[in-house]
Amino acid sequence: MFGRRSKFDRSLRERGVPPEAPTSAALDERSTDGPYDIADAPGTDEKMLDFGALKIPIVDGFNVRLEIAADGAMGAVTVMHDDAILQLSVFAAPRSGGAWQTIREDICAEIKRGGGTYTLAAGEFGREIQGQIAGPGGLQDARFIGVDGPRWFLRGLLAGTAGSDASAAEPLLEVLRRVVVSRGTEPKPVREPLTLMLSAELASQLQDGAEDADVVLDDDLDS
Repeated sequence: MFGRRSKFDRSLRERGVPPEAPTSAALDERSTDGPYDIADAPGTDEKMLDFGALKIPIVDGFNVRLEIAADGAMGAVTVMHDDAILQLSVFAAPRSGGAWQTIREDICAEIKRGGGTYTLAAGEFGREIQGQIAGPGGLQDARFIGVDGPRWFLRGLLAGTAGSDASAAEPLLEVLRRVVVSRGTEPKPVREPLTLMLSAELASQLQDGAEDADVVLDDDLDS
């Protein structure tokens, strides 16, 4: 069972949320602790899987899939619990924040072009997209969550049973709350993916075929 951190007052930089226009405040207000920028992450001894720009908590019973493109670049990290899925992607963002607003509009347009449906709803991480998106077997339930951080943007996609079942989504949302983002100092264009990589320890485990690594490489990523 996951433990929820107690609430405490944090600055906008610590929460990674830029000021929003008053007209959208009700939808965009966040009530959660985390995800964290590495500069603001709580000092704990929690074990994490280190993928460079993303640090993800290790949770018993969960599996992690790494999506690898044809050129060898890691495109996303997917956390799986039973039939529930959380896909995480992280990108460079402007210093002023606000990337989620424009990216959200693009996602909505893409869903509509694919024949899906969506609605905007207030979630604990701010405004999120809930709806159905086109998949191999037809339309499937999905939730898109965005978190604006200091010069980074984190996108979470809940799918499988987590796309519509709040109880199935909750364990994955607790993982999301505990994610740490390490932006780095390398200049990157806005929306360019931040560099994801395997730590030397994890790469060694995968090379040795360690069953307890709970990580699967997926080299069939199309995009």
